[in-house]
Amino acid sequence: MVKRLLIFLFGLTVGATLVGGCVYKPNKEAIKDNQSIQTYFTPGADCEKLIVREINNATKIDIAVYSITHPSIGSSIIAAHKNGKSIRIITDRTQAKGKKSLIDDFKKAGIAVLTNKKHKLQHNKFAIFDDVRIVSGSYNWTVNASKYNAENCMLFDQTNKEFSNQFEYLWNLYSK
Repeated sequence: MVKRLLIFLFGLTVGATLVGGCVYKPNKEAIKDNQSIQTYFTPGADCEKLIVREINNATKIDIAVYSITHPSIGSSIIAAHKNGKSIRIITDRTQAKGKKSLIDDFKKAGIAVLTNKKHKLQHNKFAIFDDVRIVSGSYNWTVNASKYNAENCMLFDQTNKEFSNQFEYLWNLYSK
């Protein structure tokens, strides 16, 4: 049941990516039957706490999210950077300009940040921790998502670098 749900969610993500102009070939071996998956829902602080915990525990962090306005997530990103952790962020260009966006704070702190240049929206919501652990789902990294919205996030290990490959593809695409 969990495997079918993840394959369905992965298919939706791939479908949305294809609509955005990216060609990606999903790996049917990407989800293993015995894989541990932690799932959280909002409203509530579970997704926020999960993300902060993973940021605090990782040494390399790649983030591709639509919006980052949550102060506790933002402060953990900046603190991790100050502690010498490798952090790269890809976000949506329109969301980066929002009045509550933390993107300018990240740039001022010296964190590498790119915004979408080739797609209408950069609507991904995933982070890669130490090239292994993935946090993904509908959860926007915002206070509203934690307090008011019905959203979700999941923590699992990538098995074939599918998220890392997609992040590198987007990083290279938006770097041009």
